[in-house]
Amino acid sequence: MSQSDKIDAFWSWFATNESAIVRAIEGESASESVVENLDNLILDIGAFYWEIGPGINKPWCLTISPNENKDLLKISRQIVETALELDNWEFNYFKPAKDWDRTFVIYDDLMNEQQVDASSWNYVALTHQDEMVALILEASNIQHLDKETALTAAGLVVLSEIGEEFRINKIAEVTIVSNLDDQYSSKRKGIKYLKNHILDF
Repeated sequence: MSQSDKIDAFWSWFATNESAIVRAIEGESASESVVENLDNLILDIGAFYWEIGPGINKPWCLTISPNENKDLLKISRQIVETALELDNWEFNYFKPAKDWDRTFVIYDDLMNEQQVDASSWNYVALTHQDEMVALILEASNIQHLDKETALTAAGLVVLSEIGEEFRINKIAEVTIVSNLDDQYSSKRKGIKYLKNHILDF
């Protein structure tokens, strides 16, 4: 079956089963088969991550994320562009930016739960090759995180601030430090300005 055929088959199945999907997500149905079928149909198209939550303009939203993969972003866009018009559903082909308080929980390399507050973080955006941007995040409150967990937290913050499409198409690399080098101090900005700043690049 071609990729286009798989996408068409997915939307045909989704339209037929949308009520059952909602019942399963809301916990009103004990059957997990509909969610399993949804998962299998999406993964048959590609290695996507998906989630269902409340929509902005409609009751429900299905997000089909390319897992920060540029090639998969093209396919997830194709999936959503061919979506059927359904009264109760809106669709995203990437994880959108969040309206959030910048606090979250992350698990470290020992699977211990760690609280993170990124509301006071800063960043520096540096021009990279191919019109991409290299980001350095300054976080003075990450001493409780190991190096890899801190880097994962940095990636999550960037994704949440600017959304997955900008993360894929605009950001070449992300690093995180406790204190910025003096050479970057004049370029430091608060994390809340990141999204609008990236739009200017």
